[in-house]
Amino acid sequence: MAYDALAESMRLIADGLPDQPVRLSRRRRFAPVAVDVDGDVAATRFLRRGTGCFWDEIHLLVQNGNGGWRRLGGGGSSRGYEDRTAESFERARDDLASHQVLVNGGTAVWRDSDRLLPWTERWVRAAAVLVGGGIAQLVVGGRRLPIRYHGHLVVVWGSPRPPSVTARDAAGRTVVTATLPDDR
Repeated sequence: MAYDALAESMRLIADGLPDQPVRLSRRRRFAPVAVDVDGDVAATRFLRRGTGCFWDEIHLLVQNGNGGWRRLGGGGSSRGYEDRTAESFERARDDLASHQVLVNGGTAVWRDSDRLLPWTERWVRAAAVLVGGGIAQLVVGGRRLPIRYHGHLVVVWGSPRPPSVTARDAAGRTVVTATLPDDR
């Protein structure tokens, strides 16, 4: 069963992540992982069960004029986990140091298809991030992103340069800063 990426992304933006982990099965083929909203752009991240693998997918969205969202596109990668369970996705942070921030790549889409001059085009970008168990919060350009039990996040931005990223521990102390990809 496929999922409607736009509808599920809009639900995730409106309601946030569920309180309990969503387990994948033959009937439940996708699970929300992360969401980030920066003004009028957003990114959602889902884990989707495929045949013999799991897809880690990021969807990029922009607000349309009537307060709704329009999906611009996105990207994803497939991983064939040895035990073929979503738990191996969750255990990925076990290999990180306590205060480590790992940027796993990301995706970008062209926001304005109606621009005539190429140097005025605007992009929406997102990065997949994995953090160690000692990090309780990421501060991204003033936004505070809480860390879920699995440590996977998505960070979105619509500005030409990536925002600053600061990781904080449970006491609120800055423990590390991270650099997002600047692919201009």
